[in-house]
Amino acid sequence: PDYLEAFGQFIGQSDQTIMWQHDNQFAVSSENAWLLQDSEVASISLPGIHNRQNATLVLKTMEYLELAKPKETTETLEAFPGTDRRFERLADNLYTDYGHHPEEITATLQLARELSDHVVLVYQPHQNIRQHEVREQYTDCFTEAEEIYWLPTYLSREDPNLSILTPQELTRDIVNRSAVHFAELDDDLWQAIQVARSEDKLVLLMGAGSIDHWARQRLASSH
Repeated sequence: PDYLEAFGQFIGQSDQTIMWQHDNQFAVSSENAWLLQDSEVASISLPGIHNRQNATLVLKTMEYLELAKPKETTETLEAFPGTDRRFERLADNLYTDYGHHPEEITATLQLARELSDHVVLVYQPHQNIRQHEVREQYTDCFTEAEEIYWLPTYLSREDPNLSILTPQELTRDIVNRSAVHFAELDDDLWQAIQVARSEDKLVLLMGAGSIDHWARQRLASSH
């Protein structure tokens, strides 16, 4: 609620809003907004539906402000290298991503599937407090993953009165639960990652905790 309220306040302070119609939860009218339909996603060579949607918003904003021609803006957007920890390539067939919310997981796995027909996910849930909030959303957000290595939740700034949800509890309602392997950040997991990469599978590490640092250390020590 606070998240949406902040956006609503920002929209109320703006002279013009450019947004997707499917995101319009604020009763914004077309009189003071440019509401885009899903069919208006621009033909931009970027992997991931969410990336193409975001790029389209930039393109429409530049068009509205008359700052550049669409062709010039498109070329610049297609050259965008991405940001650290957002589907960042660490090595061949190995990517890291900060995402840890079900919607982020869905979007990032969709992106990964555009690049590979075989995606292996290594997922580290973040904060036990957060897991109590999102556990019921862990249903179909992992369906694009061929295999899932599920790690214990990374604990940070926790409520001592909340029970620690186990990996078994968190994966209870996942549609493709048969794809889940319970794992730890250890030699066995790294070996499984290496095997998947050698089989030309795309391995995606997701989480906001220690998983990224662990993977970078492993890569550094292997060279």
